[in-house]
Amino acid sequence: MARHDLLTIEAAAAELGVPMRSLRNAAETHGYLVRMGRAVRIEKDSLGELIQKCRDQQKAHASTSSPTARTGISETPDSQISQRAASAAQMLKKPSPPTSRPRDGKVLPLTRTK
Repeated sequence: MARHDLLTIEAAAAELGVPMRSLRNAAETHGYLVRMGRAVRIEKDSLGELIQKCRDQQKAHASTSSPTARTGISETPDSQISQRAASAAQMLKKPSPPTSRPRDGKVLPLTRTK
């Protein structure tokens, strides 16, 4: 029978040098928590796998280095973008309809009586 060394969250966090809450969240997200009743543990042998799963993936570049026209203007078609912008501007220029019902009642002056 294989022996499984189980560590408390506190002991595993101390061994890795990370906050307990962060370790618990990561272990729970990736399925490395072992629950037995109220006891919550992490297998010592699975800490390396958990670290690998938590590594940041290299992010792709936000823009490409494709050449633009000699004018330096982007190759994005202007017609669709300008049409959408113009229609949005027209919508903003229109007054919004009233949200309250019109009041047909009379306003009566208050009179003071002594």
